[in-house]
Amino acid sequence: MDLVPRSRSMPSATTGYRDQNAALARDLAPIAQITGKPVSPKTLRGDYLALDIDREHLVAVCRFLRDQLGFDLLSCISGVDMLDHLETVYNIRATTRGQLIQLKVRIDTQNPEVDSVVSVWPTANWLERETYDMYGIRFAGHPDLRRMLLDDDFEGYPLLKSFHQVPMTVKPRATTQVDPNMAISGKFQQQNLERVVQKKLGQGMEERLHPGTPTFGHAFHGNDEANQEEANPEGEAVSGNS
Repeated sequence: MDLVPRSRSMPSATTGYRDQNAALARDLAPIAQITGKPVSPKTLRGDYLALDIDREHLVAVCRFLRDQLGFDLLSCISGVDMLDHLETVYNIRATTRGQLIQLKVRIDTQNPEVDSVVSVWPTANWLERETYDMYGIRFAGHPDLRRMLLDDDFEGYPLLKSFHQVPMTVKPRATTQVDPNMAISGKFQQQNLERVVQKKLGQGMEERLHPGTPTFGHAFHGNDEANQEEANPEGEAVSGNS
């Protein structure tokens, strides 16, 4: 589903999103004067443009989008944990142009901080608080940056991939996690019944025809002969003595 719904009044590509995006790309060119490097917008699935912005230029770029290009609605701020770094993603709409643009800012995991855009769009207040609550990203200049969904004394940030439940529980290793020959040693024996056996060819059929037959092998060797039976071609059990 497209993030920007396609209008049925746009029957051809010449009047559709490609021309709108081309025009928007030209309008974004002055951002190079803010960032000091050429603007290279990418077209994402859904036919809208995206820009990667350095965090020190974020607020200035946002003001340009709002004042010069009419992007008046900040609809979403999302955090992303990329393991080696964090990202904040901003989806911004221009209600008069009917367009959407995405800004992405890369943040260092050791210093997860970026400037707040509350001064540009007041709706960023709660959006930044939620991102801080889930990812621990600090928004410098936010008027009231505190947890929004979790308790104030909650430890950690749940949507970080490094997050663990508090406190961590350490469980002892199970015997199945050791070498099988070690598992059958006296230290790990429970009733002196465990031993390593080789899987028998066709043992599944033998178990189905004669439930209870010790096909896997165990310490009760005396019961093996009493339980051994053969199956005739029709599948009926016949005693070995007959």
